[in-house]
Amino acid sequence: MSRTKISEWSSTAASNTDVGGVNIAEGCPPATINNAIREVMAQCNNWQSGASGDNQTNAGTLTSSGTLAVTGAFTLDGATGTSGQFMTSAGSGATPTWTSLSLGTMSTQNADAVNITGGSINTSGAITGGTVTAATITSSTTLAIGSNWTVVQSGSDIIFKYSGSSKMKIDSSGNLTVVGNITAFGSI
Repeated sequence: MSRTKISEWSSTAASNTDVGGVNIAEGCPPATINNAIREVMAQCNNWQSGASGDNQTNAGTLTSSGTLAVTGAFTLDGATGTSGQFMTSAGSGATPTWTSLSLGTMSTQNADAVNITGGSINTSGAITGGTVTAATITSSTTLAIGSNWTVVQSGSDIIFKYSGSSKMKIDSSGNLTVVGNITAFGSI
């Protein structure tokens, strides 16, 4: 069999008696060595460029100091994931897994709508220890602020609550209703 690409080369050196039809068997004519070297160089180039159609398998660490460009499917242990999923580390020595966003990590994200500076989002969806700038909040009608305050949309009204108890309401006409006193021209 003529060995026309790298995947056809044998891991047993003595079994490699030709390369691309060029005789390299023991005792081959010296004149064939130049052509054999040229054929090996061509096959290596075809393998490197992908022209040979050979798959490449690496059992060790594959390191890229440049750009790793994936132009086809990308799989983790044979799984391609589904649209919208991202890779999650499974720890040292383990294959990452495909993961979907859950409610606790914001089921809908829009870079133009929510900006979180510092802090974090806990598993119940509350934002702690940071500054939140929101143009729109689409996944909920309640915004928690700190450990006691919430802002709730109820119909066309916005209600401010402290520890679950309503304290102030602004309706769609701009009317303001409060349960306590209003101080005008005071200082905070």
